[in-house]
Amino acid sequence: MKNILLNLAMTLTLLALAACGGGGGGNDTAGQNPLPTAKTTATLKISQTGSLPPSTTISGADFTITLPANVTPVMTNGAVAPNAVTLSGTFAGSTLAPQVVYTAATASALGTIKVILASSDAAGLSLTGEMATITLQLANGAVPTASSFAVSDDSVIDATLYAPITGLNVVVANVALQ
Repeated sequence: MKNILLNLAMTLTLLALAACGGGGGGNDTAGQNPLPTAKTTATLKISQTGSLPPSTTISGADFTITLPANVTPVMTNGAVAPNAVTLSGTFAGSTLAPQVVYTAATASALGTIKVILASSDAAGLSLTGEMATITLQLANGAVPTASSFAVSDDSVIDATLYAPITGLNVVVANVALQ
């Protein structure tokens, strides 16, 4: 009889512990407070800033972006996916595909993505502003902002002189997380 009572007490204790499992702070039973979903994609809008000198048009731009930890471009078969960098804004009508080189992060250096954009308009572009959209993958809870991405080695190229235009810079204007 003692063994039966002991077994019954242990069984009830285990059932009580199992019923309390699962932790608090999750979804409530009515579904009113769902847990936030981790973001897996960042979409960057790349723009030119500064003033375009009179009688100057833009034939292209090139820049390098240093990626924060746990952020990489969208890859396909070991290479940057063809749609990871797309022309948008002032470059949207170009028929020339962006050239993209990705250098993966190492133990001592962050990853980088080098982008070269060119306009197929022979006369060049006379407007500054958004020029490209870059889609990146996020891992391990990364939540980057525009200031998380360092732009370096940037130049906007004159359509007549094929030289960098002084006073124009490339920036990450916006980051949208999905």
